[in-house]
Amino acid sequence: MIKSIQQLKETLHQELKMYKDIVEMAKEKTIIIKMGKLVELEEVIQKEQQYIRTMATFEKIRRSIFTNIAEEMEIPEPAGISELLLHLGDQEINEIDTIRNQLLETIKKLTEVNQLNEKLIQQNLEFIDFNIEIITSSPETGNNYGEKDTGKRKSISSLLDMKV
Repeated sequence: MIKSIQQLKETLHQELKMYKDIVEMAKEKTIIIKMGKLVELEEVIQKEQQYIRTMATFEKIRRSIFTNIAEEMEIPEPAGISELLLHLGDQEINEIDTIRNQLLETIKKLTEVNQLNEKLIQQNLEFIDFNIEIITSSPETGNNYGEKDTGKRKSISSLLDMKV
């Protein structure tokens, strides 16, 4: 087996592990969003950003491995794993394709969790906007307690002068 193929498998395994970790963080984020814990949400987002930066590094590593494989096998540099599989033996195809399918499934899960988180955040923002609208809107009628309304008093149009 070519050394670069083994490096590719190891890199893909590491990427898969990182994606699984990010899925778990996204699930944790769902719970945090539901509980409304902003400080914890910020911490999880910072961890995610670190993972994303690391994953960008893995992308560069994978590109260089593709270049090495192309040189070692004397083939044109593959644009992706699917192209590379066309030039490999059955055992390597099965191993790399299995890892790729696991990666694709994990990315699909991540997408689903992130879509849920996006909906939850949107609902929270709508709720906040609704509450601000209620607080800043002017009352239609005064209260019925105390002095008679002679129409000479100024009415307060809102508690706040502006929306945030």
